[in-house]
Amino acid sequence: MFIAPPPAYHLVLQQLPSDHAGHSAQGNLTVAPTEQARPADAQRMGTHGMVLFGSGKQLFASHIPMFHRPHDVQLLLSVSLAHPELASGRDFSDGTYTLEPERFDLDALAQGRLKQFRATVHQGNFEAGGTPLHKDVTVRVQAVEQMQLLTAQAPELPEPRYWVVGSGKEAWLVHVISRAPDFDQVVKVSLDKPALRTGKGLPVLRLPRRKNLGDERPKAGEQLTATAEDGQPVRLTFQRELSYLKGPDFTP
Repeated sequence: MFIAPPPAYHLVLQQLPSDHAGHSAQGNLTVAPTEQARPADAQRMGTHGMVLFGSGKQLFASHIPMFHRPHDVQLLLSVSLAHPELASGRDFSDGTYTLEPERFDLDALAQGRLKQFRATVHQGNFEAGGTPLHKDVTVRVQAVEQMQLLTAQAPELPEPRYWVVGSGKEAWLVHVISRAPDFDQVVKVSLDKPALRTGKGLPVLRLPRRKNLGDERPKAGEQLTATAEDGQPVRLTFQRELSYLKGPDFTP
């Protein structure tokens, strides 16, 4: 069973130069983020872009990571969106959608101290010419679903593993990132049976007999048999790839 470490972790403040657009690194910490975290406490201050996916009341945000600070965290959130022009029940599973948020401390978000932030919703990747749909959207964090720190020296996974996000037979899979360069992928799938949680973390599916390489990742329309945490087979169909970013920088 693959379980991320608990969100209570201690990190050392480190100043970094700016990196690519949308992944701006920590700078002068004179302005506090939206709420709780104080400037002196900020560990991973930056513009932390996210992939937005889900539909209706099941909406999720997956932080677009990197293998260095301040973005070296793979983080999955369940969220709700508030905006006067944003229709309730909106489906974000028909293509790629991203959040371009205000600057905040990623540690405060992962630890549950930051409960909401403002962002622009883009159709497409905002770092690759995505179209802004709604500005100044309030993103409220319902739960921190999964979190793990990334390191280039992490053990290499022998086969792809995916977190199962959502409930029921219609769900989403998020690729578990391991050793660099790896890849970040979010896909919509249909399962022959719901994936059940067996602990605090999200359910994990393994794809046996497939290499953990981006070029060999499952594609839309493929029908596969995965292995659940209890060793039982789970048949699934990959419906649509919502996002694919190649490491180690995870740029479009």
